[in-house]
Order: sequence, then structure tokens, then C-alpha cells
Amino acid sequence: MELEIRAHTPDELWDYRTAVARGFGYYPREEPGERELYVSRHEPERTVVAATGGKMVGTSVAYSYGLSVPGGKILPVAAVSDVTVAVTHRRRGILTQMMRRQLGQARERGEPASVLWASESLLYRRFGFGMAVQHERWDIPREHGTIAHMPDTPGEVRFASPAEIRTLARDVYERTVELRPGMVTRNDAWWNTQLFDPEHRRGGMSAFFYAVYEEDGRTEGYIQYRIDNVWTKKHPDKSLKVVELMAATDSAHAALWQFCMSVDLVTTVTSEHQPVDDPLWWMLTDPRWLHREPFDAVWLRIIDPVKMLSSRTYSTEDKLVFEVRDKFCPWVAGRYEIDGGPAGAEVRPTNAEPDITMWGAGLGACYLGGSRFSSLVRAGRMEAKSADAMRRADLMFTANRAPWCPQEF
Repeated sequence: MELEIRAHTPDELWDYRTAVARGFGYYPREEPGERELYVSRHEPERTVVAATGGKMVGTSVAYSYGLSVPGGKILPVAAVSDVTVAVTHRRRGILTQMMRRQLGQARERGEPASVLWASESLLYRRFGFGMAVQHERWDIPREHGTIAHMPDTPGEVRFASPAEIRTLARDVYERTVELRPGMVTRNDAWWNTQLFDPEHRRGGMSAFFYAVYEEDGRTEGYIQYRIDNVWTKKHPDKSLKVVELMAATDSAHAALWQFCMSVDLVTTVTSEHQPVDDPLWWMLTDPRWLHREPFDAVWLRIIDPVKMLSSRTYSTEDKLVFEVRDKFCPWVAGRYEIDGGPAGAEVRPTNAEPDITMWGAGLGACYLGGSRFSSLVRAGRMEAKSADAMRRADLMFTANRAPWCPQEF
């Protein structure tokens, strides 16, 4: 039967949701509030599905987000998610067709980049996505979580209620987005998703606890966490799981981690999403006990290189020429001269000899400052005119903070 590549219709919403769930190996939630929550954040006009014989055999969607880039500017991006191809229809080019449509539509909407979380890390480099953001999973025995070094914390930590946390957390989050490249904006629907806390989502752990750090009457940080209420032979064996710890200042960051390491009866503190440059490692008395497991988080695909490269700031004043090769999005291919520094940049097409030559995925990997050009050159993923060109590119693209994206989509 003929394959259609299109958006799903309004009456196909739950068929789409069912196809997505099947692709990831679960059934759609039908508990109270789940359907309404899903509908509130879904963007049906931005779906791209593959259908044949009235059945969906491929799914994808692009959410409308803003992405923070070095220098603090927020750029619109297509955040691709829900990507599945039915096991019955593999090896037919369905994923390629859907990704081509998604990236083409993002270009038409004026979105200069696309981002995604990769369920399978082998899939997306061939479509020009580069591993732009890395995270770490943490766990540490609380008895070894003693903090020896930290900035002054003149404010106070207090518990916050679910009713007040939305306003307090949103203000902190929006200030933090401007400080850390790689973060994405949250609208009301995504805040509803972040704070949604029915019992069936807790995995046997507690409901959310919230605490905030306040200084001079202003909330500077918050933590959202759960506790696994386990006792072994009448002794507590509880873990505190940090769901989200957000701090707009170093003082807030230190005070909230000290709070985590002080909760009574907890034996282990864990976190799923930490930035690779988080200073807690240097604050601990014995950092060896902090187990850190790195993994790839957000992948970035450049759609409009002139817009992206001219929208961020650079750590040093310099001028470089990049040659970008791109078969999947041929309009990206070309040579670009970047004349930039801490105040901004001008970017223009050029015929000059390139300092660095790369595929689109390489540019995506290095754009936010999370990967070094020299590392990719040495890995054989890029070519450099000279060692000096590598050094200058590394210096230019270094960001004040490592990219981080606590929002999964």
C-alpha cells in the first residue's frame, strides 16, 4: 500500500499516542489527568507521521521551544520527539522521510536549529545531529556527602508547598536559562508536566518534596525531590532522588546541596541529570565517593548556520572560516567566515580557504561549547588547516558554563 507522510488529523490523536507508546514498549496512560496533560502540550500541526492502510507505522513531533545559546540569547528551535517506526515497517526509509520533513518544516518556520534526546544514539548523526550536551548521573552515600568548601550562604532554605512552587520555581528557571547554554524554555503545559505528581508516577517513592533558598526576600534556587522510604532490618535505607535542582546563584546551589546531604534517615543521594561542570565535586570533603556516570543528553542539528553562528557570543576576538559539508540538508553546506568575540559576531558566506572542515553533525556538537573542535579533529571527524586553527576554534567557542538541559522532551 502507498505510504503517506503527513500530520495526523484531530481524530487520530489517540491513535498517534498509541503508536508512539507501542514504539517505546509501553501502553498509554489512562489514569486521571494523563490524557489532558498530554493534549495540553501536544502540537498536532507539528507532527509528521507515516501511515499506510489507515494505520500509523511511523510517528514524530516537533515541539516549539526556545534554546539558550552562549551569550544568553534565546533562539526558536524544533524539539523533535516521539520518533518511532513500527517493527513491521523497518528498512523502508520511513525515518529518513519523516526527519527530512521535520527539518524542512523547521526551516520554513524560521527555526535555525533542531534538538532532540536520542533513545538510540546511532540514529541521528546521519541526519546531521551532533552530540551537543552531555550530562552525568550521580549517586553518593550521604555519610560521605560532607561539604568542606562552599561560598557564603547568607540566605535560608525552607520547604515550599506545591501551591507556591510553580511561581517561585518558574522565576528561578527563567533566570537560569539565560546563564546556561543548552537549556530550553518551558511554557505552562511543560510546567504542568514537570509538577504533575499522581501516585502512579512515583514508582513506589514519595510524592514530590520542594525546598527553596531565599536571600534578601528573593528566591534564588529550588529543589524538587522524592524519597524512597525503605527500611532494612529496622534500619533506614532511604535514597533521596533529586528530580531537579535549579540555582540562579552559587550561594543557592551550595545551600541546596548542603540541604540534600542533611536530610535525616537518608543513606544515598542520587540525581539523574547534572551538568558536567557542576562544582559540587570540588566542594566535597572526599569527592571520590561521588559516583559520576556520563551520558549523551541533547543532540543539536544546525539548520541555518548564519543565524546560529551570528547569534552567540565568543570567548575571544578572532576570525575563522568553516567549511560545512551536508548531504541531508544541502542548503547548510558552504563556507562561512565568523568574525566574532565577546560582544557578538558577524557571519557571512565566503570562498576563502577553510580553517576547519566538518560535517553538519560536527558543527552541532561544538556549537554550544560542550565539545572541542580539537577533540573531533583528533578523532577523525573533522579536518583542520593547522594545530593553530584548532586551538583558536577551541578558544572562540568555549562557553563560561558547560551546556545543560534538565528538560526532557
